[in-house]
Order: sequence, then structure tokens, then C-alpha cells
Amino acid sequence: MEGFDVPAGIVLSVEYFKHWNDLIDAAPLWDVLSTRPTKALCEKLKTMAYGFEFNDEQIGTLDSALMEMPENAIFSVRSSSPEEDSDDISYAGMYETVLGVKRVDLTKSIKKVFASMLDYRVVEYKRLNGISIKRPRIAIIIQVQIDSEISGIAFSINPQNNSYDEIVINASFGLGETIVSGRVTPDIYIIDKGKNSIAEKAVNDKSRMLRLDKDGGTREVESTKKNVQALTDEQIFMVAELAVNCEKFYGKPMDIEWAISGEKLYLLQARPITGYFKLFNEMLTEPGEKKYLYLDLIVLTQGFSTSLSVLGLDIWKQLMERSMSFTDGEGGILVNLHGRQYLNVSNMVKALGIKSTMGTMGNYDLPTRRIVESIDFKDEYLPEIRTKKMKKMLTDSLKTMLRAFPMILYGLITQEGVLKKYKEKSDEIFEYCKLHLNEEKTFDALVDEGMSAYGEMVKYAYAIMISVIFLPKKIDKLFRGMEVDDSTILLNMDLPGNPTGEMGKSMIKLASYDGIQRTKTKDEFLKLFNANNYSKGFYDDFENYVRKFGCRCYKEIDIAASRYYERPEVLFEQLKQIDIGDNAVVSVKDRRLEAYQKLLLIAQENGFEKKFIKYEKKYHEVMGYRELPKYIYVVITDMFRKRALVLEERFKKEGRLKENERIFDLTISQLSKAERDRELDLQALIEKNMETRKEVNDLEAWPSVVDSRGKIFRYVRKSEEGELIGDPISPGVVRGVANVLLDPYEKSIHKGEILVTRSTEPSWTPVFINASAIVLEIGGPLQHGAIIAREYGIPCVSGINDAVETIKNGDLIEVDGTRGSVKIIGKQEKA
Repeated sequence: MEGFDVPAGIVLSVEYFKHWNDLIDAAPLWDVLSTRPTKALCEKLKTMAYGFEFNDEQIGTLDSALMEMPENAIFSVRSSSPEEDSDDISYAGMYETVLGVKRVDLTKSIKKVFASMLDYRVVEYKRLNGISIKRPRIAIIIQVQIDSEISGIAFSINPQNNSYDEIVINASFGLGETIVSGRVTPDIYIIDKGKNSIAEKAVNDKSRMLRLDKDGGTREVESTKKNVQALTDEQIFMVAELAVNCEKFYGKPMDIEWAISGEKLYLLQARPITGYFKLFNEMLTEPGEKKYLYLDLIVLTQGFSTSLSVLGLDIWKQLMERSMSFTDGEGGILVNLHGRQYLNVSNMVKALGIKSTMGTMGNYDLPTRRIVESIDFKDEYLPEIRTKKMKKMLTDSLKTMLRAFPMILYGLITQEGVLKKYKEKSDEIFEYCKLHLNEEKTFDALVDEGMSAYGEMVKYAYAIMISVIFLPKKIDKLFRGMEVDDSTILLNMDLPGNPTGEMGKSMIKLASYDGIQRTKTKDEFLKLFNANNYSKGFYDDFENYVRKFGCRCYKEIDIAASRYYERPEVLFEQLKQIDIGDNAVVSVKDRRLEAYQKLLLIAQENGFEKKFIKYEKKYHEVMGYRELPKYIYVVITDMFRKRALVLEERFKKEGRLKENERIFDLTISQLSKAERDRELDLQALIEKNMETRKEVNDLEAWPSVVDSRGKIFRYVRKSEEGELIGDPISPGVVRGVANVLLDPYEKSIHKGEILVTRSTEPSWTPVFINASAIVLEIGGPLQHGAIIAREYGIPCVSGINDAVETIKNGDLIEVDGTRGSVKIIGKQEKA
């Protein structure tokens, strides 16, 4: 086989076992198990299968194949299920493997491996991975057993950090079963493919080894070389070469089992590595070339990790290019591909320098900043030349700042004046969207108009952001060394101008209506709502809410995301989550006033009362407006969505689109061209646009920092036993039961529970209202979750690595938002 030394063997195909499979399908027990699997039923079926007899055809096929095998050979018998070890799912260790099998015992071992496909752990594993258990099938491999002196496994990429440039080898003495079963800690060798060198070695205590018994079976013996390196350096490179060649042959990263007997290296088994992160081809560099470092901006800044639609990313890309002066594509700062947006940090460092680049990352969480700080750009990650796009980014940034400078200067002279103009411009855009963005224009012209209007507002936003940056620092400087940080942070509560905060208050008002309190289900709500059976006050407030905030939703920056006004039942379910009598919003005004009075008293005692009053007044007036630009973007996007859906209906009537929502699988230019050209094949364009996405559709936990050779970077903080360390976001100490959510609609969070999630955006607002504390994996001090936590005065810690994996539903935890720590106290069952 392609030059690989593979021990001789036989494959008994699925068809070979058709008679036995028919018996299982016809068994009354199987009808019950296939719908309600239990361990007891699985054991009964396994016992039945183990009792099956070989028919004449099976015996004849087996005997004929064995004639080709050495007479005195000893065999291994293992599974090769059609479902096993696909690119997505690994069944490693699920099915039985029988070692040291003599010819006379083969039929018994075959039946044992066959019956293992009915094991409860296999059935349950399939069920949990969404694989049908209706028709289990298996093939079986009979292979001449190698009595190996050394054996192990190897991965053609590093499964720990996803690096395509690293091979990982595990090795021990004797048969490899001791490694697979975990009975020994093998040696671990990491090989750098590009440099063709051994990067790391860990020689471990291999006190036991498994050897083949000549009379059949295996025996475990004590190793006389337990602390000796199992493979010589020369052998390490031999195994590494085998892993690389397997990867080349199969065209994908591979996990192999290997064995050395005498001087010969054998390939025993090869399966695809499952669960690795496949970097888009457009982002890859060749081995040995300078690498690029990428930050996933969707994960780091938007509060969700699923990919944007084709059209959604195309529109978002325009926003970033126009408002941030970030160039796109090869040689640029942004990489926009297949629903993801990445920041090419290497190109940014080349364009701006490391100091300026780090200055733009102050809003990212601490782990991300620490990772970037740790990178030696000159050695591995800095491009050789500054491209035209890098230079353009620098000059465009300067032009943007020069255009915004008059507003910034105006804001420094009169904050009230620039804030007034900022609000006026935002109101103008809001009205403009309603009146003009639904007019009959080509879609590209519509987007261009909307983005131009948004760009006008951004000039004023720059002036506001200067205050947002410097006012907190001025207040902190006044109280430096006085240990009042918690009180200064509480000044972020109950801020005017924050659209998300206003949305939360509006939701509480809607949730407080008696009619909503009495309504139990969404079906009942829709029936009553459509029949106008709620009070006039409710309908007035509901209409006002929809007018202002109906465009908001989960993944709201994506034009493809359905809005609250389109699905009022979703809004109802969120209203029902809110505890109207006791929630985070009820006491914010009083708590802010208490913090203000405490700080004012200290200011009076220390002689800076006037300064504090001046700074705090400006602070209170302006800080809430930092979320306004995103809100206006969502308003504009919603207008684009309405126009796109009108076009979709037209294209469906013309027979050019068949399914709903597929309009969002086209780019701006494709959509506009389709308006002009009735012959344009939209289905073909959609298929091409979605081709690469199919490979990553099921990926949920996208890495936030990765390089162009697939290496995922993680920052692990030092912590005490049972304590997780993150970023202090909002002060306070709370102990409560953890409720782990992956999206805001997953389930309710009850009063007193602590929300644990990856990251958040505005659709999480009703979840926040009930939470007693918040734990986030991702999110800097100006990310949505942080802003709302401070506004509502909810203790919050961000930057907790793998929070949704480490903390389980029902864990009793303590969140210290002042220190930035989370302690797992113990387990507590929910009532």
C-alpha cells in the first residue's frame, strides 16, 4: 500500500455479516432498543449476537482468506465500522479489539468484536453525536499481530495546539495497547516539520509493558527500561516521516498506530484526526515561510462565535473599511472570508509598529493582549515588505483623523455642543433610514447611501470617544490610592443615552403588564396578541419598543438574523424570563446615587469637590452614548434587510430562488447584478459561495487567536486550587448557582443564578436583568457584556479560559468582580 509496511490481513466486510445483521433487525428486542436504548437492553442484544453461528458461506470465505496467511501466525482482530473514524467523529476505543488470537480462536474473537457494536457506550456515543442507531453495521479486520519491541501512536499535526507544523509521537515498549488503554504514561516527542528537528522530548516512567504470548493472548510484564527513551532520535524521525507520508496519501491530518519489530517500522492503523480546526486555505502560508498572526474579530468583539452570512459579512466589511480605514484582502489588515472576519496582526504591526498596534487592542480581553505581547514578530511573524494596502491603511487612518479633528477639537471645547450634534445626527440617520432606505434603488446604491450616512455620524462619534477614553482616567486620578475603585465603577450605572440600557428598561415595563404576567405560553400570547386582547397601554408601549428596538436580536449585526418585530413570540419568551419584582435594574438609580455621594464626600474632604462634580457631570452625560454607533448600524442593517427580503420575493416569483432566506447567501454585487440581469443563475452563485462553509458549518467554538499554520494560542493564567482568574469588569462579590448558556434563547435564568457564557451582545439583555453575577470567557472592558454589567451593577469577571467547559450547570460558585476571580465551591442541585 503506497510503500507503507502494513502487516498482512483480511477484511470481513459489512456484507459478510448481512445474515447476522438481519437477525438483529428482526429481533423484538431491537425494536425497543432502537427507540429507547438502555444498558440492560444492549447487554441482552450483545449476548444474543455473541451466540450467532457462522453459516457455510461465512466459513468458506474465512477459510479461503486464511490460506494466504502464515500458518503459525497470531492475529489481532479489530473493528472497522463504516461509521467509525470519519473526518468528524472518532470511535477510537469504542469497539472491542482482541490481541494475540490463534487461528483456532478466530471465530470466537470475531463474534466478540461484532457484538461490541451493540455496546451501550457505542449506542450512547452515536446518540450524543446525532448519528442514527437504527441500522448498526460493522466490518472487521483480521491482521497478523506484530510482536513489537516498541509501539505507539503519532499525530501528523499537534492535537493540543492545532499546529500543522508539529508532529506528536507517543511511544512505549511492547505492544501499543498499554498506551491506548492508559496503563502507562508514554514518552512524548514533538517534531517541528519545517525545521526537521525535535522540538520537545518527555521521557516518562514506562514501568509496565505488554508482550505477545506465543501460545496466544498477551502478558503484562515489568519493563527493565522504564526510564529509557523508547525511540532513538533516528527512530523518532522515521515515525515522523511515516506520519507525514500518511497525511500526504490521505490528504488530511492523520492519527496513526505504528510498531517496530526488529529494524522494521509497521503501520498498523490510520484514521483522520477529528475535531481539529481547519484554517481556510486562503489564510495558510507554506511550511517554513514567515507566518501571519490572526485575531478572530467576530469572537473577540461581537458577543457570538457563529459565522456571519455572505451578505452580512459583505456589509460589515464595508463598515470596517469606511469607519476604521482597515484595508481588506491580501496584504491588507482585514481578512474577510466565509463568514469570518480576521485582523491580520502581522500586517498591522508592519504598517503601524508594535507599540501602536498594541494601543488599538486596549478593548480586547487580557488573555488576547497577553498572547499578542508574547509573540516575537521579528523572528516569525513580521512580513518582509510593507504592501500598498498597509501604506494605504496608514494614510487613510491619518485622513480619517484629520477629517474628525475639527469635531474632536470642538468636543474638547464644548462637550455639550458636540453631544447635541451627535444626537441630532443619530436622529437624522434614524429618520433617514425609515424614509429613504426602502426606496426603489439597486441594492448596492442603497448600501452605499446607508454607509455614507453612517460615516457622517462617525465623525461625531470620534469626538465622543475622546471623552469616553479620558474622563474615567481623570476621575480615577482624583481618587488614586483611596481604595474607592468599586464606587468609581458604579458611576457607570443608569447612564442616559445607552440604547441597550434603555431597551432593558422598556422590556421590564412590557413584562410588568398584568396580561403578560398571566399569559403562560408563546402560543397563547400570539393568539391574544393577534386578537388585540391586551390593554391599549401595552400595545402603545409594544409599538414604541418595536419602533426603537425591534431591529435588535441575536447576531444583530448580521442582515440574515431575524428581528424581534418579525417574531414577537421570541420577545414574549424573553419578557417571561424577567423577574419584574427583583432584578438588577430596580436598584441601579439608588446604588449609583449612593456611590456618587460617597465619592463626593471624599472629594470634599480632600479639596477637589469642584473638579469631581465637573468631571462626573460630563462623565454621566456622555458615557452611555458609546454604544450608539453600533445601535445605528443595526438600524441601518435592518433597513437593508427589509429591502433584501423584497428582492427575495421577487426572485422567488421569477423562479430564480427556491428557498426562504437564501438571498443572504449572495454578495452585495451579486445581488445588485441580479436586479439588472434576469438571466443570472442565482442558485449557482449560492452554491459556490457556500461551498467552503459546508466544511465548518458545525464549528461553534472558533479560536480567537490563530496563526497561518493553524496554531491556536491560549493564555493560561496561574490560579489557586479551585479558583479561576480573569479580568475584573464590574465590582462585587456574589455566591450562587451557575447557569451555563451558549445562546440567549437556550433556557431561562432564574433570579440569583450566575450567568456563565462565552460572550454576549445586546440580545442577552433580559438574561442579564435576572443574573446575580456574570462570568465570560471573552470580552474586554468596552465589550457589550462589560458595559451592561457595569450599567446594571452586576458583578462580572471576563477572560476566564474555557469557562463554559470548566464550570458546570448547578456548580456553586463565587464571583469576585473586584479581584477578577471565580471560585468553584462545590456542586448544588437545582430545586
